[in-house]
Amino acid sequence: MATYKEIKGVTVQTLDSDPVVNAGSWSSGGDVNVARNQGGGAGTQTAASLFGGYGSPNADHEYYNGSTWSEQTNLNTGRSSAASGGTQTASLLAAGYTTTNVNNVETWNGSAWTETTEINTSRRGLSSLGQVNTAILAAGGYTTTAVNNCENWNGSSWSEIAEITTTGYSGSGSGTNTEGLILNVHPSSTSQYWNGSSWAEQTDTNTSHSPGSGASQQGSYTAALIFGGADPSLAKTESWDGSSWTEVADLATARRGIRGAGTSAVALAMSGEVPPVSAATEEFSFPPITAATLTEGQIFLSGGTTLKGFLKAGNIPSGTWSSGPTMNTGREGGGTGFGTQTAGVAAGGDPAPSALVEHYDGSSWTEAGNDLPAARGQGGSAGPQTAGIIMGGFPSNQALCYTYNGSSWTEIAELNTARSTGIGFGSSTSAIYAGGYASTNKSETEEWNGSTWSEGNDLNDSRRQGSGGGSTSGAGFFAGGVGGSPGTNPTQMEVWDGTSFSEASELNTGRGYLTGGGEATLGITFGGGPISPGTTNKTETWNGSSWTEQSDMASPSETSFGTAPGAATGTYRASGRISGVISTATEEWNVDNALSTITVS
Repeated sequence: MATYKEIKGVTVQTLDSDPVVNAGSWSSGGDVNVARNQGGGAGTQTAASLFGGYGSPNADHEYYNGSTWSEQTNLNTGRSSAASGGTQTASLLAAGYTTTNVNNVETWNGSAWTETTEINTSRRGLSSLGQVNTAILAAGGYTTTAVNNCENWNGSSWSEIAEITTTGYSGSGSGTNTEGLILNVHPSSTSQYWNGSSWAEQTDTNTSHSPGSGASQQGSYTAALIFGGADPSLAKTESWDGSSWTEVADLATARRGIRGAGTSAVALAMSGEVPPVSAATEEFSFPPITAATLTEGQIFLSGGTTLKGFLKAGNIPSGTWSSGPTMNTGREGGGTGFGTQTAGVAAGGDPAPSALVEHYDGSSWTEAGNDLPAARGQGGSAGPQTAGIIMGGFPSNQALCYTYNGSSWTEIAELNTARSTGIGFGSSTSAIYAGGYASTNKSETEEWNGSTWSEGNDLNDSRRQGSGGGSTSGAGFFAGGVGGSPGTNPTQMEVWDGTSFSEASELNTGRGYLTGGGEATLGITFGGGPISPGTTNKTETWNGSSWTEQSDMASPSETSFGTAPGAATGTYRASGRISGVISTATEEWNVDNALSTITVS
C-alpha cells in the first residue's frame, strides 16, 4: 500500500501542540467607571480614552491602560453622538447633542480640554475619521433630518469638503482624513470609501450594524473591524481585508451606541447600551504573528500520536446564516438556480414567467446579459456556473432543456415527460431529473447522458417542489416536496445510488417549496412551506444517515433560488417568497473549519 509521502510527496508533520485558528476572539476587559452610550473615543487597546456620552448630559472622561479605567478631567460641554478621534493624550470631540444639537469643538492635550474653533454645522450622529487630533474628518449626521455634510479639521479650522454620497448618520469610521472608510451610515446601512477628495460606495457589511456600531478607529481603509450596533442590540463582529467582509467572533455582550478603539487586529469595545447602558469593556485580538496557525486541509500528528485534520466541520456541519446583497429583480426560482456560493446563476423565475439571468460572485448580483431563449420558471437544474443544465419548467409544463456555458444557452434534447417543479442533480453531461408536476404529481426519473434522456427507476412517491442535491448522476437525494404519502408536505427522503431511489431517514419538518443542495452523504435543505402556521425558516443538514436541525434563516422563505448541487458547507438562499411577497433578499450559509481527530482503520 502506498504511503502518505508517496501519494503527497511530503510526510505528515509532527507537532508538540496544536496550532491555533487564525481568527479573532473577544475577551473581557475592565469595566468603565461610568456606563454610557454614544460617547466619544480615541486611542488603542492598551491606551484608550472614552469621553462624553448619553446622559444629562455626560461630561465624564476616562483612560484605559489595558486592564483598568481611571478618571480624568471632564469635558467642558458634556454631550453624546459627537465626532471624535485622535490618541489617548491628543483627542478631539466635535458637535454632538446636549439637549439640542451643538457645534462645540474641544481638544485634549493629555491634561486639559480646550474649546477651539466651532464646526460649521451643528449636528449629532456624525461619523468620523482621524488618528491624530489635528486631522479629523466629520461626515454626515442629523440636524432635523439626516444630512450629507462633510467637514475637515486641519488643527485650527473646519472646511466644507465633498459630501458623502449617501445621506445618513450614526455610522463608524476606520482610517485617516485622507483615506478611510465610513461604515453603515443609518438608515441606508451603506459603507463608503474616502480617497482624500471624493467618496465612492464600498462593499457593504454582511449584516447591518447601524445605528450605533463601534469600529477600529486606528484601522485603515484596507483593514477594518466593525462590531455591535443595530436596534435593539447586536453582537456580530466583521473584519474587512480591503475587498470583502468576514464574520468573526461575536461580542460577549450585544449592544448599540458602542465606542471602538484600536486596529482591526487589536481592538477595544467600550461601554454602550444593551439596554440598559453597559459598563462592559471587551478586547479583540488575532493570534500573534509568532503563533502557529491552522490552514484549511492541514493534517498533522499532535503530540506524535494523534492524527488530526483542520477541515470544514465533519458529517454534521454546524453553520450560520448571514445577510448577503440583494438581487436586481425579485422572483420565485423554484429550482432554476445553480452554481456555487461564489459563482451562482439565477435563471428565469416566476411570476410572469421571466427569462432574466443574474450571476452571483459571492459579493454582488449582476445581470448576465444573456437571457434564457424562452421565459420559464420552476424547472430543475444542476451543474456549476459555466457548465449548467436546466430541465422542464413553467409555463405549460415544458419538456424543453438547455445547457449553459457561463455566457450562452444551448437547447438540447427534450425530456420524455414534460413537467415542471421536479428536482435535478448531476452535471450538464450527466444529470438526473426526478419528480415534478404535469396535471398530477410525478414519480418519473430521467437520466441524461450528454445527448439523450432515458427513463430510469421512478421515485417511490410521486411529488413535486422538493429539494435535492448531488454533483454527479451516480449519487443524489430528493427530500420533502408536495404530494407523496402521507399528506401534502411530506418528510420523505429518498437517496439515489446511480440506479434507483431508496427510502432513507425523514426530515424533521415536512414541507415543500424548499431549497437545498449538497451530496448524497452531506446535504442541506432550508425554508419551504406551506406548513402550519405558514412558511418556515428552518434549516436541516444531512450526514448520510439522518437529518439534524441547524441555525434558522433570518426570514421564512419558499421557492427561492439556491446553488445546485449546492454544498452543505456553503450555499445561499436568494429571492423567492418571504411572507407571501416576492423578495430580493439573499442569505448566505457558511460552515467554519473544525479541528478534528482523524480515525484511520
